[in-house]
Amino acid sequence: MLLLLATLLALTACTSIAPQKTAPADAELAGEARQLAARGDFAGAARLYIDKSQTAANRYVPDLRLSAAEYLAQGALWNDLDTILKTIDSSQLAAERKARLVLLQAELALARSEHDKALQLLEQISTPETLADAGQKYHRLRAQAYAMAGNPLEATRQLVKLDDLITGQEESKANQFAIWEQLSTLSDQALTQLRTSPPPDILSGWMELVVLTRRSGGDSLEWSRNLESWRHQYPQHPAEKALLPAMLDQAAQIGPQPNQIALLLPFSGRTRSVAASIRDGILAARFRDPAQPEIRFYDTSGGTHVWSLYQQAVQDGAEIVVGPLLKEKIQQLADSSPLTVPVLALNQIDTSPDSINENLKDSDTEIYQFGLAPEDEARQAAERILADEHLQVVAMAPENSWGQRVLEAFRNHYTDLGGNIVETRSYVPKSADFGEPIKSMLNLTGSTQRHRAIERLFGENLEFQPRRRQDASAVFLLAFPRQARLIQPQLRFHGAGDLPQYSTSHVFTGIQNSALDQDMGNIQFCDIPWLLDEKGTWAGQRNQLRKLWPDRSKRYTRLFALGIDAYRILPWLEVLENPGPGSFSGATGTLSMDQQKQLHRRLKWARFKKGIPLLLEDTRYFTPVAETIDQEIPVAEPYPSMEGQHEPQGYREPR
Repeated sequence: MLLLLATLLALTACTSIAPQKTAPADAELAGEARQLAARGDFAGAARLYIDKSQTAANRYVPDLRLSAAEYLAQGALWNDLDTILKTIDSSQLAAERKARLVLLQAELALARSEHDKALQLLEQISTPETLADAGQKYHRLRAQAYAMAGNPLEATRQLVKLDDLITGQEESKANQFAIWEQLSTLSDQALTQLRTSPPPDILSGWMELVVLTRRSGGDSLEWSRNLESWRHQYPQHPAEKALLPAMLDQAAQIGPQPNQIALLLPFSGRTRSVAASIRDGILAARFRDPAQPEIRFYDTSGGTHVWSLYQQAVQDGAEIVVGPLLKEKIQQLADSSPLTVPVLALNQIDTSPDSINENLKDSDTEIYQFGLAPEDEARQAAERILADEHLQVVAMAPENSWGQRVLEAFRNHYTDLGGNIVETRSYVPKSADFGEPIKSMLNLTGSTQRHRAIERLFGENLEFQPRRRQDASAVFLLAFPRQARLIQPQLRFHGAGDLPQYSTSHVFTGIQNSALDQDMGNIQFCDIPWLLDEKGTWAGQRNQLRKLWPDRSKRYTRLFALGIDAYRILPWLEVLENPGPGSFSGATGTLSMDQQKQLHRRLKWARFKKGIPLLLEDTRYFTPVAETIDQEIPVAEPYPSMEGQHEPQGYREPR
């Protein structure tokens, strides 16, 4: 690779190449390059064309280097690609090959997270249908760029155009799955308002398919019925050739609830209230299930090793185990002998390559992990901030292991997507005065120091107003309610009141209290549908449970929702292991599963306004009904207010 890079750098420095009679149409060269590429040696394939370009006639050089560049792109050798692209004189290329050069430039821009640049480059191609692949790569790159820019609607439009050009079954299935994924990021309201054309409009059909799937609420029978209903409404829709059969097959794989469920939770000790809330959520979901399976309880709080409790549960007839809750208990189970019945652990342990247990590396190991992971929320905050076109931010997080871990998840995802964190500051969680970290983060300290230096220079007092940094357009704040209520007015005091602020669900107690949250400003945060769904499925269930169990689940609402989903998702676990279009719409969010069998949540977004959280419906892609920037819907109070309860203690992540 070093040799290749050296060659490319030499090419950059060349001003002319001695003319030769060698022609570029060399079948032997092309065949050898294809063989190298088939073996994964894209650098070697590119080198063949680079070497040829050094002895070829000047008029052939751009074409030869273009071929080399295409192999470098196939191998994701971006630095080398950048170098050789700079050596290609596009004026000597035919129109079709000039367009191919633009595609490579756009591909490089996307590899560097420069989606705006990629879109500008692609605008140069006016007739993509004339390209050798009929414009497939053009539409694929545009879709990628729009997706990176946080515009799923335009990304979908490009993928729909691409779908018309694809003939292969597997490729079509993958593309239609991508259509599904993009539309799944839009709310029901957005999808409903965007679905302006009647059947059989193709784009509207895609939107309707997503909405109907969500309405099934994880019920396999209802999902199957909805799919068949859609089929009659949109006959001969492109989804019929690939995605719909996969969805029907997926729906058929969803089995019934197990006959017996073992619940391994710490029902005594310091975490008993947490366990009780999860248990109540599970029982509430069972109450609504006609199957009514048997649930047996096993207390993990005592000195008994969790492996012994697991074995006892299996011996008692359990078909699946829900729990444990604490990370150390999950690790104990992962370190034990192979499991004979599957486990849905209610937390997540480290599954990085360096720390993952050998048992968890085995794809057949039946340990699923489901928890309210704050890292998921941090990554969604990164996506939201970039979708709102804030490319540079400052960030604050508590000075503890939890805060730094979640901040790291935000930082990694935000920078991977092309964002830049210009400053981060930690604060002491128990403090009441956050002025110093705020001033340091906003560079007010440096401004003051420069002012004092000027005063010393001139020997007199000068009128001065500290000026905060101007290179950040938003703030990412990681905080619990007590800290957030204090930090917000201090940010305004120090001149950052105009900066949009984003956070995770941790800023909201889950209980509406306009008096306590009055100082939250306009901070945006993500949270679970159970708390933010004001009109849909979860609002109805929430109100019903309030009547049935008025004294339950007031303090630990998110954990109650975790219990609901832990029960409802059991028949879906094996289905979600395999990539597919079906999604599980739960009380804790839209759930998906990674290769380590960890469940991840897609949440909703809200904004505080006068101390009340308002659900945000994204209106960037349609005309809003209300005369506001976002369609704001008041969030219904989930349970009767709790006098004096500022921050539910059970909300913190179980360890």
